[in-house]
Amino acid sequence: MREPAASLTEIGATTSLEVGVGHMLLNIADPNPGHEREYTRWYEDDHFFSAAMMAPFVFSGRRWVAPAALRALQYARADGDYDNSTGGSYAATYWIAPGHLNDYFAWAAGTGPQLDAQGRNFADRRLVFTSFADHVGTAYRDDHPARDVHALIDPPGGLVVQLIDVPQASDRDEVAAWLMGSFLPERLGREGASAQSVLVFRGAADTSMMRPALRDMQLRADNQGRRLLLLWFLENAPNSVWESEFAPLPELIAQTRRGAVEWMSPFLPARMGTNEFTDQLGIQ
Repeated sequence: MREPAASLTEIGATTSLEVGVGHMLLNIADPNPGHEREYTRWYEDDHFFSAAMMAPFVFSGRRWVAPAALRALQYARADGDYDNSTGGSYAATYWIAPGHLNDYFAWAAGTGPQLDAQGRNFADRRLVFTSFADHVGTAYRDDHPARDVHALIDPPGGLVVQLIDVPQASDRDEVAAWLMGSFLPERLGREGASAQSVLVFRGAADTSMMRPALRDMQLRADNQGRRLLLLWFLENAPNSVWESEFAPLPELIAQTRRGAVEWMSPFLPARMGTNEFTDQLGIQ
């Protein structure tokens, strides 16, 4: 057995051990048609752990699924990056401790090539969206809610991923403050609201330690600093509340002239370790 590196003791003794959602990795992808089960087993049995959960300071993770009937509810802005797309059958979310995103990148710089050399990647898939993001804040529905750090451990009824683009990169902080201070509390405070919490993220501020391939994906995902990424955690399955709680959001946000909803997609928590839903993806 390999002896632990002495530096790990030093890291444990001196590094910040603040508990909180500091950063997030979101990955959305589709297996190629005919490879649904193979992809699911590769991701859940190997990649979920070896490429993410075994990394230092990644303290929580969850996989999500959107069968064809659920993806049919997706919203994409006309003429936007995701117009006429119904991709995104699987999503994975990971929480990274505050101030430790670069520690993840440093770890990935070594493990990525090792996994490649061992043939532990999966070619028959298509990446829809990948983003590393910094946590701006969390809005809660209830006075005594389950904290956001627990959202992936005991998943709620569903998840909605929402991308909002602001007019200029210089507007992003102001719009994030408006979302946190006004818009989200009003939506969560409506009678019968299913959303229990909403986490607001912005693209990672420091990408200096990213591998070049990851940095290119991040630049596209962040849309030149104009994008905010929201994760809505729901008490109920998203299809049961989509028309009442989410279908109106693009128009409501557009009316404020503070931004535009670029894309919005619902997901269910995957039953990890099973092949449930692999025959319902309807990928073309």
